[in-house]
Amino acid sequence: MQIAVISGSPKGEMSVTLQYVRFLGEAFPDHTFTVVHAGRDIRALEREEEAWERLLATVAESDSVLWATPVYVMLVPAQLKRFIEQVGERDASDAFAGKYAAVLTTSIRYFDHTAHAYLHGICDDLSMRYVGSCSAHMEDLQSEAFQEQFVLFFTDFLEAIAERRLIQRAYPPLAAPSAPSSPAAPPAAVDTRGKRVIILHDADPGSGLAAMVDGLAACYGGFARVADIRDAGMKGGCLGCCRCALDNTCVYDDGYRAFWEEYVVPADILVMAGAVRDRFLSAAWKQFFDRSFSNGHVPAFAGKQVAYLVDGPLGHLTTLREVLTGLAVAEGANLAGIVSSEPGGDTGAALHALAERSVRLSVWGYVAPPTFPAVAGHKIFRDEIWGGMRAIFKADDRYYRQHGLYDFPTRDYRKRIITRATSFAMAIPAVRRDVVKNMPAYMIRPLERAIASSRVLAERKAGR
Repeated sequence: MQIAVISGSPKGEMSVTLQYVRFLGEAFPDHTFTVVHAGRDIRALEREEEAWERLLATVAESDSVLWATPVYVMLVPAQLKRFIEQVGERDASDAFAGKYAAVLTTSIRYFDHTAHAYLHGICDDLSMRYVGSCSAHMEDLQSEAFQEQFVLFFTDFLEAIAERRLIQRAYPPLAAPSAPSSPAAPPAAVDTRGKRVIILHDADPGSGLAAMVDGLAACYGGFARVADIRDAGMKGGCLGCCRCALDNTCVYDDGYRAFWEEYVVPADILVMAGAVRDRFLSAAWKQFFDRSFSNGHVPAFAGKQVAYLVDGPLGHLTTLREVLTGLAVAEGANLAGIVSSEPGGDTGAALHALAERSVRLSVWGYVAPPTFPAVAGHKIFRDEIWGGMRAIFKADDRYYRQHGLYDFPTRDYRKRIITRATSFAMAIPAVRRDVVKNMPAYMIRPLERAIASSRVLAERKAGR
């Protein structure tokens, strides 16, 4: 079979993901793997019609497509995102329609599921037959156990093609974009109470997104600073080179860092506004997020109120909502809200409510307790950095040490002693019977002191 491998990595042949593809090529010598470097060559593909047509011909002549890409900031790299946008803009979906497809990613398994869901949705939109995906840690190929499972994954893919297996669509088509509307003028400007409000966007003049940005800025009474992320002068997307690992200095010499320092760092309230392009925001926004990797694994939004404006059918894009939420909470921020332009709601009132809430929560210094994405993400980063990445990611290691983020449970010596003592006591039949019988009471007893002090705390906060 002819398998077109769409590589999303900007590193070309030096891509870690492509080494997994090489493994498949050796394991399945009766099949032909033709790699097209959509990520590395995106600028040439945009400029040169001949290069674009060659790529489409490779896809059209193949029996199947393997999307092979690293995961950059919860999704595919901006370069691959731009390639997918180009497929839509240049009406090139016919080359993909009907092809069986699978996804291969490499990462440290941080939000890899959202990258897979995004590509699954893209395959459905292109009328492809999505068979499945494989998420590999960057070092998994060294494991014989993984190799065995990897071969089985690809064997299933090949059998699906040979059998012409029926594949049902998982993601329904997106609704057609609605006509842009201008939010009504806010009833009254919100007092920002000295909080620094920044609104970042990539809106074109006269667009629905531009109207939302202007509407929210008006809600803040003219005290919000508004900036177009394209004015950062980014020369390109993240290259995955990791040269920033030592001291958080990016290999690019452009305006991104200065833009970040001017707008993102000082913000108390940070609003990011974008329009839906395929099943995410624009490639420009993805590039902006990817370039933030020069901060390493330091929580860059810690303590801020973060909000989003989305022009498009957000209600049909659970993956986009999950990524936007994850970007906020995993970076230590509080998600103040998301306002979309979907029909059926009063966008103007929603913008005003968002402005009021963001200021109120910022004044309070409120950050919601972390949920699974933030907790799990922290543990992944902590373990990966400690487990080997700290040899290269020196800046991360310094930050984690200084801020106590190497918070392994084994360092809680008091808990270790209590746990050991309880374990010994549970070996006594009478103690074990008592604990089992009264378990609910034992579980709530440590909380009684907090409950007793709750009224005093609430009254103190109310009088602030």
